[in-house]
Amino acid sequence: MSSTPGRAPATTTDVTSTFAVHADRLDVVVAAEMAGLDRSTVLDTIERLDTAVAAIDGQGFTPTPFGPQSALAEAIGLDGAELWVKDETGNVSGSHKGRHLFGVALGLALTETQPERLAIASCGNAAFAASVVAAAVDQPLEVFVPDWADQAITDRIAAHGATVVRTERDPERLGDPAYHAMVDAIAAGATAFSCQGTDTPGTVDGGRTIAYEMLETLGDHRLDRLVIQVGGGALGSAVVSGLQRELGDTAMPVINAVQPEGNHPLVVAWNRLAAELGDRAPTTNAERATAAKALGRVPAEPRRAMLARLAADPDRYMAPWPTEPASYATGILDDITYDWLPIVDGMLATGGFPLVAADDDFRAAHRLGHTHTSIPVCPTGAAGLGGLLALQRDVAPDLAGERIALVFSGHQRPGDPVPS
Repeated sequence: MSSTPGRAPATTTDVTSTFAVHADRLDVVVAAEMAGLDRSTVLDTIERLDTAVAAIDGQGFTPTPFGPQSALAEAIGLDGAELWVKDETGNVSGSHKGRHLFGVALGLALTETQPERLAIASCGNAAFAASVVAAAVDQPLEVFVPDWADQAITDRIAAHGATVVRTERDPERLGDPAYHAMVDAIAAGATAFSCQGTDTPGTVDGGRTIAYEMLETLGDHRLDRLVIQVGGGALGSAVVSGLQRELGDTAMPVINAVQPEGNHPLVVAWNRLAAELGDRAPTTNAERATAAKALGRVPAEPRRAMLARLAADPDRYMAPWPTEPASYATGILDDITYDWLPIVDGMLATGGFPLVAADDDFRAAHRLGHTHTSIPVCPTGAAGLGGLLALQRDVAPDLAGERIALVFSGHQRPGDPVPS
């Protein structure tokens, strides 16, 4: 395994929250201090909110485990490579989503914003996390979910005082009906409290603490590849941009973003960009790997030009999935990848590429996660592993000597498929 100098975290004294430990790296903190808040006020606010979350959920935001899973690596045939897993299943509300919403809540608190009400669109985990954080800050919350959302999770959301609104898909209107309903609520006076960084930038800011904790654990050890599941894109954007900020382009791990066979708008967008940069649009994982190899690690200047083109004409590349999304990993069924540009930037910077995984890959990953680790991961939480299985089968790269990271992003809940 190769190594690179690690960076020490911005530590403070007498703090427990990971948000306080990494305060120097948070955009909301930098903005608040530039506006005149002193550091003690910022840290007091973080600790106050974190304590309130713990009163609701039984715990606050402390670093989650990140380490090698040798039995899992052996089970999937990773000879000569290390497989590290960031375990978010024991985090606040049982997934990584709470980090995103805490980032938003912290931004509201530091700017002393008093919303009339909060609004979120979600399949489940994000809404549950939002209900915990909203209850902690004593704010009314409207939760818009698809009509198929699991009753067990919506009951738990309602138990925190949130109002749950089920939404039905309109065949005349492309895109997620829950997201459309949230946008309508915002237009009517609600404040976005979502895991779409396009609506609430603080959600990506909060999620970057995953990357900072990973680097703190790795120390001087280099990370060679990150295989990460992507739905709406906040998790991928947060981890990728967090690593990129700390490591710079040259020391970044190769980024492989994973989406389902039945819903992969980010992959389609990447295919369209690859077609502009090469001879034709790739249609398979193997062809995407070949296209990425031809591109190599794209330097910063041409990459900025590519990203500017994407941002200037996003509809040319990123479009809502044309049919109702479907996957075993239901938590990444967003019709559109809202936070896609940082993920594309990370893939271009590292010679990475997106992967399409089949439901059989996700089923196998879910089962393997339970069989070969002690982590109670849910189907969506194990989806990055499903992408790694697809990478091994369809591309068969030489991974020997690599240190590969996954994020097991959420825990098994009532109503999830049994990992058998």
